[in-house]
Parts: sequence; C-alpha cells; structure tokens
Amino acid sequence: MKQKLKSLQVRMLLPVIVMTVFVIAMLTTLFSRAYISMILQREQEVNAVGFDTISRSITPLIDTSISDVRNIIADNRVASYARLQYNSMEKQIHGRIDCRDYLRPEIARHEGIFGLLFMRQDGSLFGVLPEGNIFLDDPQENPLPDDMKKQILNAPRAKTVWAGPVPGSVLYGFENEKTPHNIMIAAWKSVDVSYGVCYAMLLMDESIFGDLFSTMQDGKSTWHLFTSDLAEIYHTGSETCSNPERLISESNSGTIFHDEKGHSVCSFSMTMSSPDWTIVREVSMEDYEQLIRRVRSTICVIGTVVLLIALALYRLWLKGFMRQFNLLLNGIIRMGEGDLAPAASDPFDINEFEIMQEEINRTSTALNQQMDTIRQMERERMEQENMIKEQEQLVKELRTARQIQRSVLPHIFPPFPDRLEINLFASMDPAKDVGGDFYDFYFVDEDHLCLVIADVSGKGIPAALFMMLSKRILEDFARQEHSPGVILEKANKLLCESNQAEMFVTVWLGILEISTGRLTAANAGHEYPAIRKKDGRFELYKDKHNFVLGGMDDMPFKGYDLQLNPGDKIFVYTDGVTEATDAGGELFGTDRMIEALNSCAEGRPEDILQGVRSSVDAFVGDAEQFDDLTMMCIEYLGPVPKTQD
Repeated sequence: MKQKLKSLQVRMLLPVIVMTVFVIAMLTTLFSRAYISMILQREQEVNAVGFDTISRSITPLIDTSISDVRNIIADNRVASYARLQYNSMEKQIHGRIDCRDYLRPEIARHEGIFGLLFMRQDGSLFGVLPEGNIFLDDPQENPLPDDMKKQILNAPRAKTVWAGPVPGSVLYGFENEKTPHNIMIAAWKSVDVSYGVCYAMLLMDESIFGDLFSTMQDGKSTWHLFTSDLAEIYHTGSETCSNPERLISESNSGTIFHDEKGHSVCSFSMTMSSPDWTIVREVSMEDYEQLIRRVRSTICVIGTVVLLIALALYRLWLKGFMRQFNLLLNGIIRMGEGDLAPAASDPFDINEFEIMQEEINRTSTALNQQMDTIRQMERERMEQENMIKEQEQLVKELRTARQIQRSVLPHIFPPFPDRLEINLFASMDPAKDVGGDFYDFYFVDEDHLCLVIADVSGKGIPAALFMMLSKRILEDFARQEHSPGVILEKANKLLCESNQAEMFVTVWLGILEISTGRLTAANAGHEYPAIRKKDGRFELYKDKHNFVLGGMDDMPFKGYDLQLNPGDKIFVYTDGVTEATDAGGELFGTDRMIEALNSCAEGRPEDILQGVRSSVDAFVGDAEQFDDLTMMCIEYLGPVPKTQD
C-alpha cells in the first residue's frame, strides 16, 4: 500500500513540477522579450520626433547661413581684398581694416555664422573669427591641413563642399576654454569679374548644435553627429565615439549590443540629405536590463514558494483521501463476499482510483465548459450593449463637436456687406466629424483686414482642440500687432510653452490694407498661395516659408509684401486640396488645382471655390476623403470713392 501510494505521488507530482518550471521559464522569457520590444518601440517613437525636429532645423539653419554669406561676399570691400592688388603697404593695411570692420558685424548679426574666411587660389587666407582676424596673405602661413586645402581648392564652382571637422586651435593658433573643439567648414568657389578666383568658407562650430540637442536630452540618451566619412562633429556625452562604424551599422536593427566599455546599448540613426551627415541616438539599456533581472528573480522565487506550498498541501490531502478510499473499497468487497467480520485491509489496486478520478474529471470538465459558455455569452451580451451605448454617445458628442467647430468659424457670407472694397468667401469640410483646418478673417481696424488659413497636424478631436487654441491665439496677437511676422513669432512662442501633445500648425496670415491694396503676409510652413491679376490667370506665388508654429521655440518669422490692384484675386488653401486622392492612389496635385481655378477665374470667390470643389469631387470619385479640405478666396475691388453730401 505504501509503495503504491509513493508511486502514485511521484507519478502525479513529476508532471506538476515539470510544468511549473516550464511556466516559470516561459514567463521570464516572454516578459523579457515583451518588455524589450516595448522599450524599443517607445524609443522608435521618440526617434521619429527627435530626428524630424533635428533634420528640419539643421538644414534650414545651414541653407540660410550659406545664403547670407553669399550676400556678404558681394560687398566691394570683400572683393577688393580678395584681389589683393595694393600699391603700398599702407593701402593694404587700410584694406584690411575696411574688410575687418565690415565682416565683424555681419557675422555677429547672422545666426548660424560662427566665422567667415576666404581663401585665394594661391592658398592665402583672410577673414574674421569671433576672437580675432585672419589676414594670412602668405600662402605658407595657411594653418589648414593640406588635404583640407586641396579639397576646398578642387571644389566645383557654386557647389558647396563640407570639410572638417578641424580643431579650433588650428585656426586660432592657441587653445583655451573658449576655443571650439570642432569646426565644420562649408566652402564653395566664387568667381566673378571683381574677384577673380576666391573660395568662401562658412565656419560652424559645435556650439551651434548645443541648444538644438539640449531639448532632446532624457537622461539616458547620447546624441552623435557624423560626417559622411564618419568624423564626429558633435556629441552630447562626456566622450567621443571610438567606433562610429559599428554604432551606425548596429543602428535601427532592433537589437541590444555592448559598447566599447561593455555597457548594454541600442542605437538609432538617420542620414540627412543636405548636408549628408548622419544623426545617431545611442540609448543606454542598463536600467532596463537590471529591472528585467529583478523581475526574473522575483518570478522564480514566487514560483518556487507556490510550488512548495502546493506540494505540502497535496501530500496531506492525498494521504487522507487514500486512507478513506482504501477503507471504503475493502468494506464493499467484504460485504459483497458476505464477510461482515472485521479484517485487516489488503493493498488496493490503483486502477479503481484512476477509473473513478477519470469519471469525476470528465463530469467536472463538462460542467465547467457549460458554465464558461453561459458566463461568456452573458459577458458578450453586456459588452455589446455597452459598446452600442458608447457608440451612440460618441456619435452624439462628435455631432455636437462638429456644430461647435463650425460655429466658431465665420459662416455668414457676405461677411462685411457694408465694405464694397472686397469680395470674400471661404469653406471648410473636415475629413472626420471634426477637423484641424481652420480659416478666419476680421478687421483689426477700419483699414486693415486680417486673413488667416491654417492646418493643424493630425485629425479628429485632438486636432480640433489645438485648432481652436491656435485660432484664438492668432486673433489675440493680430489685434495687437500689424506685422504678420511678429504675430506668428509671438503665437509660436506661446504654443510651444504648453505643447505637451507635440502638435504643430501650418499658417498663412496676411493683413490687407483696404485703402491701398498693400498685402503684408507671412507663411509658416503652409501651402503656396495662388494669385490672379485682373484679366490674367491664376499662378502660384512661391513665397518664403518659415518654420511651423508649435515646432520649435524662439524661431524667427519673416514676412513679405504684395500689391493688389482692383480686380486682383488671391486664393489660399490647405493640403487637403492638392493631396486629394482617387481610388488609384493618384494625387489631385497643384497643376489640376491651377487648371480648376482658371476654368472659373472670372467668377465670384464663391463660384471659384465651388468650381475647385467640383473638380476635386470629380477627380476623387468614390474614394474616401483623406484630409480636411479648406479654401478661402478674396477679390480686391479697390477703394470706394467717398460721396459728397
């Protein structure tokens, strides 16, 4: 009896032990993989925002700086010293002073220009650095490395080449705490009748990237910036990268590897198109791995404790149950044989217990399945009822939100029936119940009409809320300022202060002076407006684009002026018009929009908007509207002559 009981215990306990160990191993493995996958996915989302922000900021900064330098070198004082044709040392000294006094304030007032040097074809240098001047008229005194000089001297005309990085001490001739460690040089060949041959070199030091990358710090990331030949320009950590090739090759692979110090890291990278630099974000995984090890240990300890308690309880239960089962079985056998006298119990056959246990398990399983089915059906019924109620409530709320959004946009036309100088019409059709596009127009005084059209990133209720906030902020500043650039700059600063959702808005804002037809406007990343002169055709006006609102704080915004004559029309819109897509995935595009505008160019603004919308609907057909579709058209009719009483 004891031997069979022990055999039964072992036979039943062994699968339980094996299954428990297997479950513990599976739990720890699944947790580790799921947690690492979740962390990498979250880091990818962080990368998407970080890389987009950095690449969108570096390229405009560099392009603007290069454009500014091209304007600077057009000055006669620079050209005169580039030729280096002086009859006396006194004239040469005066030429240096004149060139220096011109260049110093120019590099100081242009953001992104650290220093400005020029190299003649013979290798001699002149220009200005923050802490001194360079007028090395002797080519042998040029401090640049020979390979860098050769690279710059071989640069094709008008094409920008990047050289460096080069230590700041090479150019200054000394090193202190203010001397930059890395300087990048953007160089191009400039040839004209006044210069002869000269190479302009725009110097950018690592401090230019400091403010940009400081906003990306989260305590566990190190950012690196490499040139195309893997030279490191900038890094946010305490040390430079000793193996950039491996760091870049392992990036975006979704794997964790060990750096040169043995620390667990993962990396993500992106290569910019202009210039062809590579941005790398190196993320430390040490804290995550420590957490995974602690959770694994906890799971193992808890699993072991639960297994030991279950084994002890099972052993106690099995002893009592088998004792009662043995007495019952022996009594039944003796009673069937007619033996009613007490007798010692014989060892029982385990098969009877197994047969009875199978019947009990089969009955219990059937009952449990039926109860589970009933409970599941009840849960599904309740969930379906709740889902229907939630959907009905959501539809009601979206309908109300759509009504509220439409009510805050001007919707009565003509909007200013007593102002005969203008004819204005606008419309907004959201892709969802509510959208992120909006338009607005209002007189800031008797002679100035403010026109606004904007597109918020995203769709649905979040975009609608951000749209209403942006609309209110723009109107408040427009009633205080008459400069579109200043209005956008102040609105951008206020939107960036509490933009936790990391949304942004593109805006075209213009202020029309009714008495003269002068239109002052600024464009924050929005679509180009279309303008039609009287008796002419609509054409795109490719105005200067500034950065979007809500993207980066302290961004400058520049405006421009247009002169509208009586009969001129201007049409502004959101990308929902040009990016309307048919069933085959083809975009409506700018060319079709201009064609639609010119087909009804003689009509009123209302007729023009209806004509464009009809063309879009005919092109899209049965395809679903993908984006909000917003348009506004104004016709300037000219000042109305004052009548004499």
